[in-house]
Amino acid sequence: MVLVLALGDLHIPHRAADLPPKFKSMLVPGMIQHVFCTGNLCIKEVQDYLKTLCPDLHITRGEYNEDTRYPETKTLTIGQFKLGLCHAMAIRQRSCSLFLKLLKDARRIYSFMHL
Repeated sequence: MVLVLALGDLHIPHRAADLPPKFKSMLVPGMIQHVFCTGNLCIKEVQDYLKTLCPDLHITRGEYNEDTRYPETKTLTIGQFKLGLCHAMAIRQRSCSLFLKLLKDARRIYSFMHL
C-alpha cells in the first residue's frame, strides 16, 4: 500500500500559524511515501517540515510562494498512475477545466480521503 499526502494553500504564516494540531499529530515520519503540494506553502520552513515526513516531495507554485523556482505544473508517475499537479490559480488563469481520472484495476479498491 502506498500512502500519499496531498495538500495545498497552507498560507503559513500569513493566514495560519501552523497546521491544525489534530491533523499534524497524524503525520508520522516514514509512514507517507509521497507528498504532493499544489502551492502556497509560502515559506521554506513548511517545505522543510514536509521533507521530514517524506523526502519524495512534489510542489507546484502558488501565487504566495516565496520560492519562485517551483514549476506552475508538474506531471509525475507513481506506480501505474500518471498525475498532474497544479495550483487552482493556474487553471483559472487559463480558463481551463480540470479533470481528475482515477484508474483502478478490477481486484483493488483505492480510497481517497479529503480533509
